[in-house]
Amino acid sequence: MEQNFNRTGLVNWLTLIIAAVGAEAFSRIAVSTMGEITAANLLIGALVALVAWFQMRLASREEAERLEMEDLARRRSSASLFAESSEDSFPARRSRIAFERWILPTFTILLFAAQAVATYWFIQRYREWPLPRLEPSTLASASYAGLGLVLLLLGLYAAKLSRYANIRLLRPSAAHLVLGGLFCFATAGTEIAVYAGYPHWDKHVALAGIAIFGLVALETLLALVFEAYRPRVKGREERLIYESRLVGILGQPTGLFSTAAQALDYQFGFKVSETWFYRFLEKAIAWIVLAQAGALFLSTSIVVIDPGEQGLHERFGNPVGTLDSGLHFKLPWPIDSVERINTRAVQSFNVGFVPDPNLEKENTVLWTRSHYKTEFNLLVASREQSTNAADADQTVPANFLTVSIPVQFIVTNAAHWGYNHAQPARLLEQIANREVVRYLASVDIDSIMSSGRAEAARELRTRIQSASTAAGLGTEIIFIGLQDIHPPIGNKDVKVAAAYEQVIGAEQEKEARILEAEGYANATLPAAKALASRTVNQAKADSAVYVNDASGRAARFSHQVASFRAAPDVYTARNYLETLRTALVNTRKYVIMPTNTHDVVTIDLTEKLRGDVLDIPLDPVKGKEEKK
Repeated sequence: MEQNFNRTGLVNWLTLIIAAVGAEAFSRIAVSTMGEITAANLLIGALVALVAWFQMRLASREEAERLEMEDLARRRSSASLFAESSEDSFPARRSRIAFERWILPTFTILLFAAQAVATYWFIQRYREWPLPRLEPSTLASASYAGLGLVLLLLGLYAAKLSRYANIRLLRPSAAHLVLGGLFCFATAGTEIAVYAGYPHWDKHVALAGIAIFGLVALETLLALVFEAYRPRVKGREERLIYESRLVGILGQPTGLFSTAAQALDYQFGFKVSETWFYRFLEKAIAWIVLAQAGALFLSTSIVVIDPGEQGLHERFGNPVGTLDSGLHFKLPWPIDSVERINTRAVQSFNVGFVPDPNLEKENTVLWTRSHYKTEFNLLVASREQSTNAADADQTVPANFLTVSIPVQFIVTNAAHWGYNHAQPARLLEQIANREVVRYLASVDIDSIMSSGRAEAARELRTRIQSASTAAGLGTEIIFIGLQDIHPPIGNKDVKVAAAYEQVIGAEQEKEARILEAEGYANATLPAAKALASRTVNQAKADSAVYVNDASGRAARFSHQVASFRAAPDVYTARNYLETLRTALVNTRKYVIMPTNTHDVVTIDLTEKLRGDVLDIPLDPVKGKEEKK
């Protein structure tokens, strides 16, 4: 009987090996991601089945050794020799104990490493895997279905045999056979979906397979940790450390509660499965799970569209209509589905640069320093023309320019945005890049770097909006910004921005000097003109004064001659006295009034005292008071 069990374990191992090779071959033919995961799962199961079969052979040898020793003890008349036998008399037992003590933990560690590496490798390769091929999909689906049927039947047979005959070493290989059969059926389903025109289902199902791989690897790691700290009860059968409970549950769903009961009993050291709560849960769990699944299934019929959103209602992948914000009802998933699209939120993308959060914190923007993580050089036209006749046939001169253009938009038509294109956001970004390149190639670099920014922003917004409308994206461009426009930074050898900055600085300095000279000219010329006008006017005034004075003197002389001729003595005396009055205005005079004499007027015109002595100012008021 033991030979039959060993033979079953060997058949399980060989079946898993052959199935793994076949699944890998079919996956290469059909380019199936799920087929690769199925082959890896079968290969892991083959390793577990090999170790289980080898351990089963050791257990069979130990049992045969025990029976042989008991038979020898009965045949001998004296059993004292065997009663005092040591452990050295049981080599098969020692081999089994050493195998379980050293080989099994080492194998379990290697098994965890293989599962973890496989999970990581599948995650890394997940996005790079191409879609399955359509031509071999029918052959692959039939092959995987047949392979899954063989694995499932053989696994169920081995599982029942291990349960009824209480052969625990058959459980790991049986569970991996059943799980491998389910994986094969899932792969066959993905190939049918590929044939029906849904190749993306292969990756969706493969993602679930990768998740199962990761969970099994995590369980293996936890089993290693729990094995080191679990309570040891003498005489109790130990659970296989490399046997996965999760694989047992997935491979044998009907044995879920028996597996859970064994795990609880094994970890806690007493019969948890015999408590009243566990018995009640075991009887009612099916209805509880069914009720929860039904409630979850019916909950997919209720859809709530938030304000500012629109929902695209689909039935079996075909458009039904558009749902506005509010509460709506639909058929349960997977019959009906709703994809929400935000039509109020302002979305944005960047043209010409890749932002860097660390560099955005800087307040100073210089041409000679990078402003973002990556900046792209765009081709810009130039008005510069060569004056050399030999270069008359040259192409239009052009320059490179670094421009940072943030673009903001909103979705105005959810149906166009969701159905007209597979990746509308990426298409809109490509349209914006195309229009920016076209526009910059037709404008002058000096204009767009100075006064032409506002006009460029308006023109780019108009062009991008027209292109997106023609493509049927259902969007509205609300803002186009041109910021951080500067020449390329260059490299270590050629510093373009620094050289351009020097040229601009020289031009600015020239303009400053020109304006300074114009200001000096504007200040000097009017002053010179005013001085000339004042000098001319002063000369004219002096000329008029001199002429009029000469004319007056001539007229007065003619009148004086007439007066002199009429009365020479009177005229002479009057002129004499008038001259004295005029000349003696500021001269000190003494008037002596003697009495009883005739009036005698003596005028002494000689200077007796110094002028600084006689020229003493007198207060007119005080002088009047002294005179009184």
